[in-house]
Amino acid sequence: MTKEHKGRREKIVISLTPSEISALEKVVKSGKHNARSITRARILLLSHRGKTNREIAEALGCSHFTVTEVRKRYHQRGCLEAVLQDAPRSGQPKKITAQHEAFVVATACTDAPEGHAHWTLEALKAKLLAAYPQLRSVSHERVRHILLANQLKPWREKNVVRTAPYAAVP
Repeated sequence: MTKEHKGRREKIVISLTPSEISALEKVVKSGKHNARSITRARILLLSHRGKTNREIAEALGCSHFTVTEVRKRYHQRGCLEAVLQDAPRSGQPKKITAQHEAFVVATACTDAPEGHAHWTLEALKAKLLAAYPQLRSVSHERVRHILLANQLKPWREKNVVRTAPYAAVP
């Protein structure tokens, strides 16, 4: 990998090792990778063969920017995995922790609230929000997913083991 300076622009020349070429060809031919990874692998292979950014973009039907960024990323990191895979995205942190999930499961296994034959999603949600005021909101769909992940269906009596509510241990 070398850089050739032409005025303000830098041309990044990609030189792959035989093992990198075979790894990239596997990615392209196996069909077990997502479309972005396959496109990135093709960009690196065509770059190694001396194609220009414009030729690669036209051949693959992607933007000139994509080709430039893939070349730049390979040059900076020098690692195929760092180029082929998307970087983890931060996203919004989880609101519901394992402790909250355990509370919902334990509550669903207790007797239903007074006046009800079984726990409803709304009742479980209300109980969770009352027990953990720092949770400002939780959707009843999230509560449903917690129950399904633990194979609980409180509306079906045979699927729930009834236990006594939480008691303080002396």
